[in-house]
Amino acid sequence: MALAVGGTAVTAPPASAATTVTTQHTQGQFDNNPGNGAESWVWVWTNAPLGGGIEWQYYDGATDSLYTSNGTAQSLSPSKDIWRARAWHYISTEVGAVKKFGLWS
Repeated sequence: MALAVGGTAVTAPPASAATTVTTQHTQGQFDNNPGNGAESWVWVWTNAPLGGGIEWQYYDGATDSLYTSNGTAQSLSPSKDIWRARAWHYISTEVGAVKKFGLWS
């Protein structure tokens, strides 16, 4: 986008838009241009009784995740760009709590 100011064209950086990932009980977002000086940003909220989170993968193949308990949200700013992410929440089974994953973004 260019804006003319006094006969001079000024180029504005593109607006950043977070990518949203969800499951039945959890919502997460990640942004590789958060505008806060960080390389990237992730956020997660859940209403799953046993909690939930967001898992992400960097471009170098490494993964990381962030957990939050029922009714709460968490965020952090990783030091690398994120390639893809998926939300998850715990479900109760006969053998205990297991993660139920959403689709990769």
